[in-house]
Amino acid sequence: MGGPRNQIHQKLDGSLVDLSLKIKPTLTILDAVRVLTANGPQGGNLADVKRLDTIIVGVDQIAVDSYGATLFGLQGSDLGYVRLGHKRGLGRMDVRNLRIKKIQI
Repeated sequence: MGGPRNQIHQKLDGSLVDLSLKIKPTLTILDAVRVLTANGPQGGNLADVKRLDTIIVGVDQIAVDSYGATLFGLQGSDLGYVRLGHKRGLGRMDVRNLRIKKIQI
């Protein structure tokens, strides 16, 4: 189901969640100042870079990545490791009721 690429991603998703269960980060920082939108991670060029000037910081690693997914037009549930992390109790996948504070610099 999904071929070898999908199997690799499923293994990676599980490994990321397992690592987070052992290390238990207390602060998660997502740097989205400039994001590569295509041909990544090693094949992109400047035409593939979008400047968002955004940094997301939080104590809930699943909520941070789930909110980060929205920057790409996705939902947290579209990311396997976010779904799995939420299911295993690492954080909230639903960001609709989070208290988000935006700061202009």
